[in-house]
Amino acid sequence: MLMLLAARVDRNDHILINARLDGYPAHFHVAPEAIDAWLSLPSLGVANSLALLQSNWNRFAAPLERLVRRHGNDFVVTTEMLQP
Repeated sequence: MLMLLAARVDRNDHILINARLDGYPAHFHVAPEAIDAWLSLPSLGVANSLALLQSNWNRFAAPLERLVRRHGNDFVVTTEMLQP
Protein backbone atom coordinates (compact mmCIF):
# COMPACT_ATOMS: atom_id res chain seq x y z
CA MET A 1 0.00 0.00 0.00
CA LEU A 2 1.11 3.54 -0.72
CA MET A 3 2.00 5.15 2.61
CA LEU A 4 1.84 8.94 2.88
CA LEU A 5 4.94 10.44 4.50
CA ALA A 6 4.35 14.13 3.78
CA ALA A 7 2.37 16.45 1.55
CA ARG A 8 2.74 20.17 0.86
CA VAL A 9 1.85 22.82 -1.68
CA ASP A 10 4.70 23.46 -4.12
CA ARG A 11 5.58 26.68 -5.93
CA ASN A 12 3.34 25.76 -8.88
CA ASP A 13 0.28 25.34 -6.63
CA HIS A 14 0.30 21.59 -7.04
CA ILE A 15 0.38 19.25 -4.07
CA LEU A 16 3.73 17.51 -3.71
CA ILE A 17 3.40 14.02 -2.24
CA ASN A 18 6.23 12.16 -0.55
CA ALA A 19 5.22 8.57 0.02
CA ARG A 20 6.60 5.07 0.36
CA LEU A 21 5.62 2.12 -1.82
CA ASP A 22 7.01 -1.36 -1.17
CA GLY A 23 9.79 0.16 0.92
CA TYR A 24 10.90 2.60 -1.78
CA PRO A 25 10.35 6.37 -1.87
CA ALA A 26 7.73 7.74 -4.24
CA HIS A 27 7.27 11.41 -5.02
CA PHE A 28 4.79 13.00 -7.39
CA HIS A 29 2.42 15.95 -7.73
CA VAL A 30 -1.37 16.08 -7.62
CA ALA A 31 -3.38 18.87 -9.20
CA PRO A 32 -5.70 20.30 -6.51
CA GLU A 33 -8.70 20.16 -8.84
CA ALA A 34 -8.20 16.39 -9.17
CA ILE A 35 -8.76 15.98 -5.43
CA ASP A 36 -11.87 18.15 -5.44
CA ALA A 37 -13.29 16.31 -8.46
CA TRP A 38 -12.58 12.87 -6.96
CA LEU A 39 -14.49 13.85 -3.82
CA SER A 40 -17.22 15.63 -5.84
CA LEU A 41 -16.65 18.87 -3.96
CA PRO A 42 -16.36 22.46 -5.19
CA SER A 43 -12.87 23.91 -5.36
CA LEU A 44 -12.10 25.95 -2.24
CA GLY A 45 -8.39 26.52 -2.83
CA VAL A 46 -5.14 24.60 -2.73
CA ALA A 47 -4.85 24.56 1.06
CA ASN A 48 -8.30 23.02 1.35
CA SER A 49 -7.44 20.40 -1.29
CA LEU A 50 -4.29 19.52 0.64
CA ALA A 51 -6.28 19.07 3.85
CA LEU A 52 -8.85 16.94 2.03
CA LEU A 53 -6.13 14.73 0.55
CA GLN A 54 -4.52 14.18 3.93
CA SER A 55 -7.77 13.46 5.75
CA ASN A 56 -9.04 11.13 3.00
CA TRP A 57 -5.76 9.38 2.24
CA ASN A 58 -7.33 5.92 2.63
CA ARG A 59 -9.62 6.72 -0.35
CA PHE A 60 -6.77 8.06 -2.51
CA ALA A 61 -4.08 5.49 -1.70
CA ALA A 62 -5.20 2.70 -4.05
CA PRO A 63 -5.69 4.78 -7.24
CA LEU A 64 -2.52 6.76 -6.55
CA GLU A 65 -0.58 3.54 -5.98
CA ARG A 66 -1.74 2.31 -9.39
CA LEU A 67 -0.48 5.53 -10.98
CA VAL A 68 2.89 5.37 -9.19
CA ARG A 69 3.37 1.79 -10.40
CA ARG A 70 2.56 2.91 -13.95
CA HIS A 71 4.40 6.26 -14.13
CA GLY A 72 7.16 5.99 -11.50
CA ASN A 73 8.18 9.24 -9.82
CA ASP A 74 7.92 12.93 -10.68
CA PHE A 75 4.64 13.14 -12.58
CA VAL A 76 1.47 15.19 -12.12
CA VAL A 77 -1.83 13.47 -11.33
CA THR A 78 -4.66 15.15 -13.21
CA THR A 79 -8.42 14.82 -12.87
CA GLU A 80 -8.56 12.53 -15.90
CA MET A 81 -5.94 10.19 -14.42
CA LEU A 82 -8.07 9.60 -11.29
CA GLN A 83 -11.19 8.66 -13.23
CA PRO A 84 -11.99 4.92 -12.93
